[in-house]
Amino acid sequence: MTRQSVPGAANLGEGESVKFRYSEDGQEREGFLLRHGGRLFAYRNQCRHIPMSMDWEENRFLSRDGCHIQCATHGALYEIDTGLCVAGPPEGKLLGRFEIEIDGEDVIVLLP
Repeated sequence: MTRQSVPGAANLGEGESVKFRYSEDGQEREGFLLRHGGRLFAYRNQCRHIPMSMDWEENRFLSRDGCHIQCATHGALYEIDTGLCVAGPPEGKLLGRFEIEIDGEDVIVLLP
């Protein structure tokens, strides 16, 4: 398991997110951290239906009402706290989620 600090993540406001890059199986990948309900969540930036980035604009992942993570490509909706798809083609599948540790002002993502 690799530990990666994500600069700026500790200062995220409610509903805000920040992307980060990491390496997995020799390939560069992208993830994102977001704050919801006062808690931080970290996921792979990859829809479970089609392996594409999910953000609408740079670092914008939430649906208009702020209640779900929404894929920009086809509109699939995922629960923020679990990553479970509740509407859309990959319904019932989970986003790739990362564990997080808080170390003072540092947010650390635990990567495979």
